[in-house]
Amino acid sequence: MMNPHPNGRRPLVAELVGPAGTGKSALSQCLARRPGVMRASVWNLPRGWWLLNAVRSLPTLLALCARTRPLPWEELRQLVRLRTLRQVLERRPVQHVPLVVLDEGPVFALAWLRLFGRQRRRGDALAPWWQRALQEWAAALDIVVRMNAPDAVLLERIRAREKPHRVKHRTDAEIGAFLAAYRDAFDDVIADLTAQHDVQVVTLDSDGEVIDRTAGRLLDLLEGQAHVA
Repeated sequence: MMNPHPNGRRPLVAELVGPAGTGKSALSQCLARRPGVMRASVWNLPRGWWLLNAVRSLPTLLALCARTRPLPWEELRQLVRLRTLRQVLERRPVQHVPLVVLDEGPVFALAWLRLFGRQRRRGDALAPWWQRALQEWAAALDIVVRMNAPDAVLLERIRAREKPHRVKHRTDAEIGAFLAAYRDAFDDVIADLTAQHDVQVVTLDSDGEVIDRTAGRLLDLLEGQAHVA
């Protein structure tokens, strides 16, 4: 259990990072049931805030649209999601929570943009925004937790999961290539973040272990890692 932090300290912010099937969602849900832990993500953000941040991001969005055809709708959404998530983390109620666990937070969103963003093929339209995002999130993130499992385990989990996935019905080789590409993108983003600021990176194996035990091991790693605002 995370102990309440003293006045004047902000929450410890940790992002769970790993390819599909590593157990990020199950672990973050398990952690969120424990006292003093809040779960957040780039998904399911407050709609009103999302729309407000879309307006605030218009200069960046218009610059990207001007250089990219067809319009990169999903890239635009990722930019707005990241800005909205930062706003969520700055809310007063969040500041009184000892630990915030991000399941698909900035490392995920930036890795997605590296892999699937159209601007990488049409000129670096996002370069100024990218540098600002790295600086802001390197200062906001305390720990990146890399979730690990062998490819054979991940293939089985991806195919067995009920929710859809873009490679669920692909061949083993195609899924393996997809997992490798995401790992490389995560590596690149994490390297960029740690070059900006002292972000801790730890690795947590999730192969065949009971999720409560994995959660306990992670909390042991995080316990006492208070960060002064």
